[in-house]
Amino acid sequence: AWHLPKPKNGNELVFHNGGTGGYSSSMVLDIKTSKGIVLLSNISAHHEERNRVDELCFELLESIKIK
Repeated sequence: AWHLPKPKNGNELVFHNGGTGGYSSSMVLDIKTSKGIVLLSNISAHHEERNRVDELCFELLESIKIK
């Protein structure tokens, strides 16, 4: 199940995350700029701060965009 978030800036994003065996991953692609981030982590999918992996992935994508 791919997620297609609609940010306020109008960019077209594709997002997916997951976790297994004590690890988590997150991926976000910006179709318009052809940029993407894949983040692999040793944070368990059951960790209370797991959603921070996704937040970091989106922040890193924002940081690499050409101004």
